[in-house]
Amino acid sequence: MALPSISAQDQRRIEQLISKWKGKLTWKLLTKAIELELDIKTTRQTLCTYTGIYTAYTNRKGDLRGVTPEVVATITRSDVNAQERIARLEKEVRELEEKNAQQLRMIDRIFANATAIPNLDLRDLVKERPEELNVRSKV
Repeated sequence: MALPSISAQDQRRIEQLISKWKGKLTWKLLTKAIELELDIKTTRQTLCTYTGIYTAYTNRKGDLRGVTPEVVATITRSDVNAQERIARLEKEVRELEEKNAQQLRMIDRIFANATAIPNLDLRDLVKERPEELNVRSKV
């Protein structure tokens, strides 16, 4: 014998229950919660026939997963490729910034050590080299 259909008021109560749901959401857990909290005995198949309940369920399930149905519908392979490329480039930037910081620390250490040498003019350490002058004249 088929279970009685759900009234509009019960449907709203079920949708409210879904919207407040915390933790893992499955049809089995939902039907059990509906039976315990709302005193309505129903099945997954019956709940799926109501568009409002089904939509509330899928949206809440996506929210609990951290993915909304709108996002899933609009993601393409090129978006995934772009995300992977962004992650790779961000990692490369972090590595280059770290390398740059190491090089700057080395330069600071060189200048600190050079200041300990008596009678040394620090301007001599930063003057242009002859090989640099040749490259500049060709450009």
